Amino acid sequence: MAGIRALQRRVAKLEKVAKPRPSPFVVIYGSFDQFVDDAYAGVNEGALDKEFLRILDVLRRWEDEGVWLLAYAR
Repeated sequence: MAGIRALQRRVAKLEKVAKPRPSPFVVIYGSFDQFVDDAYAGVNEGALDKEFLRILDVLRRWEDEGVWLLAYAR
C-alpha cells in the first residue's frame, strides 16, 4: 500500500508541474483583460498618463509570449 501512495504522490506532483502557471496579471486581476480595463479607466480618470497605453502593448506581448514565466525560473 505504501508503494501505491508514493506513486500517487509522484503522479500528482508531475501533474502539478505540467500545469501552466498563471501570470502575475491573472493572479492579481483575474485576467489580463481586466488589468487592461483597469488601466484604461486609470488613463481616462487622469491617474495614469496616456503613454501608459504604449506600455500596455508591451505587457500584452509579454503576456501572450509567456515572458513572465522567467520569473518562475529556477
